[in-house]
Amino acid sequence: MKLRAAIAGAAAVSIAWAWQFLTVRYNYGGNWTGLFCIAAHMPVPDFLRPEKLFIFQESDGYDGQVYHLIAHDPWLRRGAAGAIIGPAIFYQRILVPALAWSLALGRDEWIHRSYIGVILGFIFVGTYWSARLAERAGWHAMWGLAFLFTPATLTSIDRMTVDVALAACVAGFAWYAIEGPGWKVFALLACAVLIKEQAAPIVIGYALYLATRKRFAGAAFAVAAALPAFAWYVRLWNAWPAAPLNAANAVEKLARGVGMSWVPLAGFMDISLHPASYPFTPFKNAAGIIFDYAALLGYAVALALAIRYALERRWNPRVSAAYALGISTLAVRNPLMWTAYNFGRGFTPFFVLLAIEEFPQKAWLAALPMALIDSRIALNFISQIQGVARALVK
Repeated sequence: MKLRAAIAGAAAVSIAWAWQFLTVRYNYGGNWTGLFCIAAHMPVPDFLRPEKLFIFQESDGYDGQVYHLIAHDPWLRRGAAGAIIGPAIFYQRILVPALAWSLALGRDEWIHRSYIGVILGFIFVGTYWSARLAERAGWHAMWGLAFLFTPATLTSIDRMTVDVALAACVAGFAWYAIEGPGWKVFALLACAVLIKEQAAPIVIGYALYLATRKRFAGAAFAVAAALPAFAWYVRLWNAWPAAPLNAANAVEKLARGVGMSWVPLAGFMDISLHPASYPFTPFKNAAGIIFDYAALLGYAVALALAIRYALERRWNPRVSAAYALGISTLAVRNPLMWTAYNFGRGFTPFFVLLAIEEFPQKAWLAALPMALIDSRIALNFISQIQGVARALVK
């Protein structure tokens, strides 16, 4: 079983790398930094200048450009934070940049290669654990390749975001929370919160599950998994003393950072009633809006699944974490968070846990939420696919 799962993981990495190779060669002139989607207005510190960055001249860039910069200066010693708007929220998500820095032995010229390697590594383990889960449900291990098509994986392949790492940890959590051992669950939860603070509901949901089973020591152990991230946050709060360390300030800051609302589904309803408009031809604009609604429908289907599980009183490690994640999604208000590229990757842990729960009964329904979101994400790949196709047919 482990061998078949490893083969699935290797296949996923091969597919992801092959696509990256093609788009880098034919769309970015062979410059691998093109994967980080670096905007022209992004400040370039002196230690980055020798890297010959690929710059997107008419773009706002994307989060990968920030994580790339953090990977060059993960310990706040070289002034990278000064080049980042809102550095605290990005530096919270330290694990992937820190792993890239460690793999590169701190050498600037190796950072972007090691960062890409870290992303591919998480694709491997995410697919591996997904394959193990598929086999446990009675399906072939190659169904684990579905991990390659989660919104988090697609956006991380395309723009070097850290979300695939969190999705991989969620797949591992779903496996080890049932199969054990407990220390691996602890390690994955600790890594998850260091990857992205959005993993905190998973810790809360799982700890609550253990507490309801009167496994109070296990619940305390699960909560303790957040301590490494908390220690890192303290380091950041000391670096930026304008944000004093107290619970009320932390909640307020997090709410402002991701655009939270105390009115459930306010952001979802707002974007549903006021869809985005694109500066393209009428046909392309209409297509964008149609697929935006398809992506929003994917979220609605996922939410409906979670509600159904709650009405059925399902209660296990997976759904307990999914409930907590689902509740957290209700509060997201920021319109920027409700684009398919953003909420698709940000909510992937929620979608993955629901898919794992539903997969043994109805595989098509398990895949439906992410498939609908992927239909919108796919539009962002069209120009790259066209560039590769034009080059190959010459």
